[in-house]
Amino acid sequence: MSPRFVVVAIVVALAVGLVAGRAIFNSPHPSPINNPTAAAQDDAAAAASRAMTFTQPKAPAK
Repeated sequence: MSPRFVVVAIVVALAVGLVAGRAIFNSPHPSPINNPTAAAQDDAAAAASRAMTFTQPKAPAK
C-alpha cells in the first residue's frame, strides 16, 4: 500500500468516527418532566401503597 492511501484511509476513518460519535452523543433525550410513563409509575406506586395499608397486620391491643 502506498503511504498516500494509508493517510487517506486514516482521514476517512476519523471523519466517519467523528460523524458517528456526534450522532450518538448528541441525540435528544426525552425530558423526564414530560414523561407520561413516570405518571403511570407514580399511580402504580400509590395503588401499591394503598393496598399495603389493608394487608398489614394490626398491632396487638394492650
